[in-house]
Amino acid sequence: MKRVGQLAFVVSVVALLGGCPEETNPNPNPNEDLVAPPAGEGVQIGTGEQPVPAGKEVQNCFFFKVSELLKQAGLDESKPFNLHRVQAFQNDGSHHMNIFRVKTLTSEAEGGMNPEKSPYLSADAAPDAKGGPCFKSTNWADWPLIANTQIDGTLDWEFPEGVANKLNPDEWIMLQSHFVNATTKQTPDGSGQVLVNFWHMPEEEIVHEMGTVFATKQSIRVCQGNPEPQFFGGCQIGSADPVTVVGANGHFHSRGKGFEMYTWDGIATEPDADGKFYASTDWQEPEMARGESLATIPANGGVFYTCDFQWSEPPAPLSCADLNAFDAEKYMTEEADQDCCYTFGPQVDRNEHCNIFVYYYPKSDDVVCE
Repeated sequence: MKRVGQLAFVVSVVALLGGCPEETNPNPNPNEDLVAPPAGEGVQIGTGEQPVPAGKEVQNCFFFKVSELLKQAGLDESKPFNLHRVQAFQNDGSHHMNIFRVKTLTSEAEGGMNPEKSPYLSADAAPDAKGGPCFKSTNWADWPLIANTQIDGTLDWEFPEGVANKLNPDEWIMLQSHFVNATTKQTPDGSGQVLVNFWHMPEEEIVHEMGTVFATKQSIRVCQGNPEPQFFGGCQIGSADPVTVVGANGHFHSRGKGFEMYTWDGIATEPDADGKFYASTDWQEPEMARGESLATIPANGGVFYTCDFQWSEPPAPLSCADLNAFDAEKYMTEEADQDCCYTFGPQVDRNEHCNIFVYYYPKSDDVVCE
């Protein structure tokens, strides 16, 4: 198995959430699958039903402002929303649901996104389409992670006692949903819906603020001539004290065969087998590891992760010519170097990912991934 060395710098993180103005706030249409929290205890947000026609992928982005979420929840709009519990419902066909804290905004003239013009709907994402601004990962390249799930059905996660994400009233958050109704994954009902509950913790009960790590290897190449590559990287958490990992999740597409995470001293170039705290071989619905303490990361240490892949023929109606054309357009790869490669990108049938999601406390504002 060929190991591919260190790749691109990606993302650092923290954790927060919010809500958006009433004129742009999508109606979540609460249903029996997920009942909204009582007034004064939390708030429910969602996407509404999103059409997902056969042969298509739909990735939409919805924005909310924290002050509006506080108002909807019947909480003080001038104080933080202290997120202590996340519940999420997705119907069959979901590839992922991510929630990010909005940070740097790119120019709309360059295909960027403006939270005040939510929602951002994907373009006609057939296998040969490029998708709209919600499909462009550069639009949220430095946006901190808040919550994620990759399973159909309901996630219910209450953080350890005394741990909360503090969401400031003046901030925006983005809920991103991705449904697939193509070759490698299907949406049986032809539509997708996401509902999310945020539960609030009183300020006096907070002992630790939660931090998060999100990183994605954007230089991955899974090619016919190198069919079993491994990619790896590390994220260092600048903390003078050890931190406790309480949640972890990995993400890749159908060529992915193994995802592992390890505690890291911030120096080693190989994983320490004794430090492994997460492993997954399921690309469609990888379970999130959760617990009071999955691992303890040493002071100024971090997370080392590996992704193993197995190349396969492109699923119909795609062909190697399609993958090569994408490689040439997106990465300007010369014809002589094209090799039917799955390269970094959002679409399940044509692209690949190697993403990590890690939740820990106490939070550090100094997180660097490479």
